[in-house]
Amino acid sequence: MTKKLELHEKQWEVFSDPSRFIVLVAGRRFGKTILAITDIIASAWNNPKSRSWYIAPTYRQAEMIAWKMLLDALPKEAIVKKDETRLEITLPNGAEIALKGADNEDALRGAGLNFVVLDEYAMMKQNVWQEIIRPMLTDTKGRALFIGTPKGKNSLWELYLKGQRKEDGFSSYLFKTVDNPYVDPQEVADAKKQMNERYFKQEYEASFEDYTGLIYPEFSHEKHIIQPRYVDKIFPHIGAIDPAISGTTACLKAFIDEDGNITIYEEYYDQNKRVSEVAPDIKEKDVTWYIDPSSAAKNIQREGKLYSLFDEYFDYGICASPAENDVDAGINRVAEYFKKGKIKIFSTCKNLIYELERYHWSEERETKTGVLKPKPFKNLDHAVDCLRYLVMSRPINAKIEICQKIEKGSVAECMEQDEAAQKNWKAKYQ
Repeated sequence: MTKKLELHEKQWEVFSDPSRFIVLVAGRRFGKTILAITDIIASAWNNPKSRSWYIAPTYRQAEMIAWKMLLDALPKEAIVKKDETRLEITLPNGAEIALKGADNEDALRGAGLNFVVLDEYAMMKQNVWQEIIRPMLTDTKGRALFIGTPKGKNSLWELYLKGQRKEDGFSSYLFKTVDNPYVDPQEVADAKKQMNERYFKQEYEASFEDYTGLIYPEFSHEKHIIQPRYVDKIFPHIGAIDPAISGTTACLKAFIDEDGNITIYEEYYDQNKRVSEVAPDIKEKDVTWYIDPSSAAKNIQREGKLYSLFDEYFDYGICASPAENDVDAGINRVAEYFKKGKIKIFSTCKNLIYELERYHWSEERETKTGVLKPKPFKNLDHAVDCLRYLVMSRPINAKIEICQKIEKGSVAECMEQDEAAQKNWKAKYQ
């Protein structure tokens, strides 16, 4: 059936486990993905007309990590149908295998699954398993394999402990990189000399180190999360866009009250969407927009001319100014706003909240010239970037803008808009 994948002894130990839910925590280069691909093919091959999924933290990662490996593992005659765009294949027995990304979790909802692999589960939102995937295994009594390298004591840690206790059909394993007999032990020894101790233990010894390095430790649910309410149109509104053609587009909208506090009342967060799809969903009257300044690069070809994402949004009625993108200054300013309680976030902005809880510094690395300056870890940072753009816009005190509206005689219009906003809010949240 498979033509190129072979399992070493420790992989085979996991593969042979009859438990319904298996958690594999292992160091880098142990061979977690090879095991996962072998298991997903075996499950599909032995269960005609079944549906099996491999889920990575993002759709792009699923394609880069597993698609070629999956195709290489199957003889050509074992693939009767292949969709390169949707990353799906069908076997001769009617079984389907598909690769998915967890960054757009709502797109995962659907019919039942017989088997699922959740790769780098520690980097996924908890609701991906609890609210979406687990119910999809109910009717089929399907199986799940969780694989990953530790990222602190989070959801993967909790499932690993459950597997150690053999609870609810779970079993779990922990292996180091050196448990792969095909990895040169000298390479691991060299890595140990070059890396800080905590990072080495986490990445090579699969140790659940305490999670450190949060960029916004000042953020807390108790202090900064509020329940949704209608948004008063008399206050100035601002919005920020972190755009992408291939990847995640994020958008935040906020209003500024009379004390200069910023309240985030709406978010947009979606994967692989064109501007023509995003703009109608985020467009709103009287919002002052800011956008990632890199969007000014003209790299979109249309009718023989080059356009930028900035141009695209402008064509769809969203005229945005380039955001201030001094990362260090922006992080410092956002942190100060959090400390002073000047940022409030509607509880419905789940992606922003999720990112704030995980946004952390990359590991510091030593070089011949000393320790490199730490930078934010570039993953799950779309909404937090938007928050930084909003704060760095230095929004004016709402009192000033209200006075300006009074001088222009536009308060009545704002009151009418406010009544409409109340009706929209009630329709959406009540």
